[in-house]
Order: sequence, then structure tokens, then C-alpha cells
Amino acid sequence: MNYLLNLRTAYIVNRVTMGVFFFISGIANYLNFSVPNGFYQTVITWKLQFIGPGIPPGWEGVGPLPWFIAIPYGWLLPLAEIVLGALFALNYWVRWTGLLLILMTFSIILAFGIVPAGTLFPNGAESFNKNILFMTLIWMCIAYDAYEQKMSRRRTQASADYSLTPPIDEM
Repeated sequence: MNYLLNLRTAYIVNRVTMGVFFFISGIANYLNFSVPNGFYQTVITWKLQFIGPGIPPGWEGVGPLPWFIAIPYGWLLPLAEIVLGALFALNYWVRWTGLLLILMTFSIILAFGIVPAGTLFPNGAESFNKNILFMTLIWMCIAYDAYEQKMSRRRTQASADYSLTPPIDEM
């Protein structure tokens, strides 16, 4: 039971879950790339709306993105999800892959808004953007990884200091 309440275990489960989610999301975006109302058509035609429709009333956002941004973004976002998700899950460059995943997630929030359905309460549509939770979970993984590296450096330095200064009773 203590193993399940361990901070390191929670970090690993969270990191792997988030990485696998982005990996699968990238594959799903390529699978639904060119279907009607699929990923590519959404990226090309969707208006940017930071808050969401109906807040304030009548505000529908701006856009869509200019073609020179929308086309590369549409083609490269799923690839970035696959690569960065795999690297994050496999514990490679957690700080940098995590920061890029947060930026990607923020771009999705810009596209769909914080409150996509116009209300925080359930109304038959997605009413709260879960991407905000993803960003905080990724941030927690980055912070834990930085803390773990800092503690590792301190242990190494303490070990080196101890070996340079022999204990007094050995003199």
C-alpha cells in the first residue's frame, strides 16, 4: 500500500499516462485527418476563441488561422503529439518535452476556448476544457523531475565532499 502512496510512483504513473494519451491522440488525429469535419478541416476552418462561445454573448472568436500557419500546424501537430508523447512517457528530456506539450495544449485551448460549450455546467457537450488539467499535470511532472535531478546532484556533491575530507578519527 505504501508503494501506491509514494510520490515517485505517482509521478511515473502520471508521466506515462500523459505521454501515452498524447501518443494515441496524435495517431487518432492522423487516422481522422481527412474525413469530413476531421482534424485537418477543423484546423483550417476553426475560429480561435480563448474563452469559448457565448462568453461574452455574441463573441465568436477570430480567425481562422492564415493558411501559412494553419497548413503546417495541421500536418505537424499530430506528429509532435506522437513524438513528444512517446519521449515524455519514456522519460526522455522530461523538462523540454513537457514544456512543448504544455505549449501544444495551450494552442488547443486557444482554438477551442477554456469553456468550449459556453458553460461550466454539464449541458450535453464538453463543458470544461480538460486541457487545463493536462497542463497542470505535465507541469507537476516537470517540477518533480527537476527536484529529483537537484537531489541527485546534492547527493553526488555530498559524496564527493565526504571522500575529500576524511573523518577526524582516521587522522
